[in-house]
Amino acid sequence: MDNAFPYWSLTISELHLKTNSSEKGLSSEDAYQRIGETKTPPPQSIFVTDLLLLVGQFKSPLVLILIFAVILAAMLGEYTNSLIILDIILLSGLLGFWQERNASRALQKLRAMVQVNASVIRNGIVIDVSATDVVPGDILLLNAGDIIPGDSVLIEANDLHVNEAALTGESFPAEKMPGKLPADTPLSKRKNCVFQGTSVVNGTAKALVVNTGIHTEFGNISTELGQHSVETSFESGIKKFGYMIMRVTVLLSLVILTVNIYLGKPVSDSILFALALAVGMAPELLPAIVTITLSAGAKRMATKKVIVKKLSSIQNLGSVNIFCSDKTGTLTEGAVKVQNMVDGEGNPSERVRKFAYLNAVFETGFTNPMDDAIRNLEVNIDGYEKVDEVPYDFIRKRLSIAVGFQDKHYLITKGAFKNILEVCVSVALPNGDGVPMDRIEEKIRNTYQQYSAQGFRTIGVCYKDITGDPVINKDDETGMTFLGFIVLYDSLKPGIAETIHELKKSGVTLKLITGDNALVTAYICAQIGLKSELLTGSDLRAMSDEGLAIKVKEVDVFAETEPFQKERLVRAMQKAGNVVGYIGDGINDAAALKAADVGISVDTAVDIAKETADIVLLEKDLKVVQEGIIEGRKTFINTLKYIFITTSANFGNMISVAGTSLFLPFLPLLPKQILLLNLLSDLPAMAIASDRVDNEQLTKPRKWDTKLIRNFMIVFGIESSLFDLLTFGVLLWFFIANPERFQTGWFIESVATEILILLVIRTQRPFLKSKPGKYLLYAVLFVGSFTITLPYMPYANFLGLSPLPWPMVVAMVAIALVYALVAELTKHYFFKRIKF
Repeated sequence: MDNAFPYWSLTISELHLKTNSSEKGLSSEDAYQRIGETKTPPPQSIFVTDLLLLVGQFKSPLVLILIFAVILAAMLGEYTNSLIILDIILLSGLLGFWQERNASRALQKLRAMVQVNASVIRNGIVIDVSATDVVPGDILLLNAGDIIPGDSVLIEANDLHVNEAALTGESFPAEKMPGKLPADTPLSKRKNCVFQGTSVVNGTAKALVVNTGIHTEFGNISTELGQHSVETSFESGIKKFGYMIMRVTVLLSLVILTVNIYLGKPVSDSILFALALAVGMAPELLPAIVTITLSAGAKRMATKKVIVKKLSSIQNLGSVNIFCSDKTGTLTEGAVKVQNMVDGEGNPSERVRKFAYLNAVFETGFTNPMDDAIRNLEVNIDGYEKVDEVPYDFIRKRLSIAVGFQDKHYLITKGAFKNILEVCVSVALPNGDGVPMDRIEEKIRNTYQQYSAQGFRTIGVCYKDITGDPVINKDDETGMTFLGFIVLYDSLKPGIAETIHELKKSGVTLKLITGDNALVTAYICAQIGLKSELLTGSDLRAMSDEGLAIKVKEVDVFAETEPFQKERLVRAMQKAGNVVGYIGDGINDAAALKAADVGISVDTAVDIAKETADIVLLEKDLKVVQEGIIEGRKTFINTLKYIFITTSANFGNMISVAGTSLFLPFLPLLPKQILLLNLLSDLPAMAIASDRVDNEQLTKPRKWDTKLIRNFMIVFGIESSLFDLLTFGVLLWFFIANPERFQTGWFIESVATEILILLVIRTQRPFLKSKPGKYLLYAVLFVGSFTITLPYMPYANFLGLSPLPWPMVVAMVAIALVYALVAELTKHYFFKRIKF
């Protein structure tokens, strides 16, 4: 099928022929076949995916240069050294591959738990399928909140408005309706089409899918421009840190290479030494460690019913210091129940009950807890039938249904009290008579305020006779008669006050942002102890952006807000220097979710909210969010541990090795020994992801701090180098070691100091008072015992290692232990001074 044909200029019958579809949609067999044909890009086999990941472990410029040097050394006859070094490189790459492979598989499983679905007609019946499995020829059923999975032509539409900002740049929703347009109609004028990646703001529709994937308008743009994601502050910091270390590494390696060759040392050894030194210093495992740590955090969060869609959002979650939440389902149970149906004066009314039930039961837009609660009532509506509908939207805040009964037609409207009252000119009395609104309006308002002040959600209901003209639109919502109120309640969640207190103890301020009225919101806040000045949507409209940025520091409760105001509040908080998390599940939350540093939604949310969010909760509970924030901080701290290790013992050891190589008549460590040292020190680092984190490190939000890392590198790097020089003196002047024993002794001391410094700086407590994770502890014990026994193994001579007298081994271990003790004291002083 020609994907570029002007489908908007064809009739639905012509499009059915073009797509080999029908009014009953596709058959399951046709759809399944087309899924395989339209997947873009084509799904890679597991083997290909794993192969690409394995190859990716060796794409680092330093590793590639080192492989080239190994080949060069082999050409010069250094076969044994070349083979050993190549084995070490391959082993290191395989370890990284295995860990990243497991992390990637775990993340794919988590994402599959929160996929977006679409309603389609197949085999003549409505079914839900994954949005990625929608194919040309499918017939879509669209409701408010749905993300459109493919470019489609409308078959039917009822007050359909679509947000096309991502495609056209137009922020105001575009109205859509069926029809046939000229072939030269530009994209922004194609009112009979809906496009992939856009979302339904309000209304309902049936549409025939024409194009999916890269053949859509959105697919063409993303193919031309490429996918672009905003880099988080943590990702930016990691990248800058990596580049800094790489620059220092390359510069130092070039200097060492030049001097060694100038001093007359073998060229092949000098090249291999300089390049091995570069690999030993560079944090080449940093990307893998970050991925592994984040993936481990994501898996832990999944056990707490928190599904991470974007790994880097875990770091941002740990940095959040303001959390914005709605009331319903977060502070309250979210199980709305009907308390009463009353007239304007507060008297129970069967008429209000019946008309409210008719409005809710015939409503076909997106489901909501209030309509569900009304539908659960037992009301006899025999003889009534639905004629037409004007769906709810967040501008007019009303939902209208036209019903027929015998030879009469009625327009029944329900919605926010103020929005209902503004379209009413009269009030229905209990006896059925109507009186002008101004006669009892004050009583109606008093009734509303009384229920609201008691924490009840109060919705208005009105109607008018439309006999003879039952087809309705928004303009018909005028001159109506006020019937009464639907009184709803939603209980507070048990322990919610304690959860809010725990958030506060964790350094996170809760901001309540709700569209509910100010009286209900004030009542709820009083119940949970959230004491704050309250601002309404009308207050926000009167405020400048500069004034709001100041005001959000003082105010924690915002009521009667409109959708765009939620986004404005988030941006104002960010402007004030905060890291903002936002939880939402409705269409009106999408903009705020996207604006927030961490957008959080729930698995039952509308598609646009779930797709926009970085994190999806399987249970809408503030306690789950609080636990997620703590997990985010744990992940941040564990990632930072590897940074600290790289910038202390590893960095210090390499500086020492580089410096002493200029004065010794032999290389202080052979290239293969440097690479083996690097590999052994990386083994425990891979277990950091599962390490425990001290409670005191979780009491406040964490942010990337380049200055902290730089200062840590200088202090502990210099300290590490000083102990290396001490080792140099002991080996050379006390034990008068030959080159082989010198290299073996320094190798043992270097590995010992790296694994001991890991145990020391992994915690701010005295290291004996903070138990490491079991996998980290096992890795440290294995590497330590393996290193000490390695020189006595049969193949040690291939690595340039020789057996040491036990006094020399004891001396190396003793130096490492003294180094650990001094590092412990330095750590205490360092962290006390900076108050990290």
